[in-house]
Amino acid sequence: MMRFTPLRIASAVLFLAAPALLLAQTTGSLSGVVYDPLGEHMPNAEVRVEPASNNPDKASRALTSKTGAYTVAGLPAGRYQVSVFVRGGRKFTAEGVAISAGQTVKLDVHLKDDTQLGAIGDNAFAAAIIARKPVPTGATPRSLDGHPDLSGVWAPSQKVEQGKPEMLPWAEKVFQERIANNTKDIPTSSCLPWGPTFDIPTVFKFIQAPKTIVTLNEDAFPYRQIHMDGRAHPADADPTWMGHSIGRWEGETLVVDTAGFNDKGWSPIPYPRTSKFHMIERIRRPDLGHIEIVTTIDDPGTYAKPWSFKVVSTLLPNDEIGEYVCAENNQYAGHAR
Repeated sequence: MMRFTPLRIASAVLFLAAPALLLAQTTGSLSGVVYDPLGEHMPNAEVRVEPASNNPDKASRALTSKTGAYTVAGLPAGRYQVSVFVRGGRKFTAEGVAISAGQTVKLDVHLKDDTQLGAIGDNAFAAAIIARKPVPTGATPRSLDGHPDLSGVWAPSQKVEQGKPEMLPWAEKVFQERIANNTKDIPTSSCLPWGPTFDIPTVFKFIQAPKTIVTLNEDAFPYRQIHMDGRAHPADADPTWMGHSIGRWEGETLVVDTAGFNDKGWSPIPYPRTSKFHMIERIRRPDLGHIEIVTTIDDPGTYAKPWSFKVVSTLLPNDEIGEYVCAENNQYAGHAR
């Protein structure tokens, strides 16, 4: 029978610890604290660390704690892209962060408010409050006909795939002008809708019935109807701001076809459009707490070819759409010009 002397026990512990010690000497780590736009600790944010080659398969991830703290260990020496995601949307990116073997790099992140959720001055507070709410978990809810039920109130969407629009020269000029003047002429500054795309920085809602799905949002012209009864687009429809929407199910995906637009909206913001504007949306609810919307834009009067972008959102189970009266206490119009 072998007796384990103190010397043998110490040797065994050292032998078992050797791989960990070697890993610590040949890799580095990244740690820090993530703060929300109000300067408070941001819990449940995803910190994603990818090699500079932007290979997502080799990304390392960590969720921030209740105090906003995170640590990503075991990173080979090199340069990395560090991103912070809140409720599925990328809110921060740092390029070329150098990691050295055997060292811990400290990177604190102060998120900026980049979303306008309502009246002037309320956006930072609303964004921070919404981001702190836990995302519900569970299976995708079903309607009586067995299709995914999209019903619910959803947080302001986050664009996770930007798309690459190839604008015609006139559209590129208008786009750059709008960027340069801080989008002062956006239709909502005059209580007009900007269009039906879901790149909206406001809370929105789905109400689902077998023959009609209705969407609402807290902004000018807050509703939209998606006809599910098999009808076609009107042959000679009057052009409108929001267009005419018809939908169908393809398995788990709601496919929405919208046409019949005027040339006044900004769809998506801040791109111009013509009366040739046509869009297809593919809407999925992969689980209880998330919704994904891929929008394909086809406007031969504005773009050289069709292009797509993707937004995601999370369920707000105890929230509701608030009343929005655009002309009441409209303080934005005086600041827009």
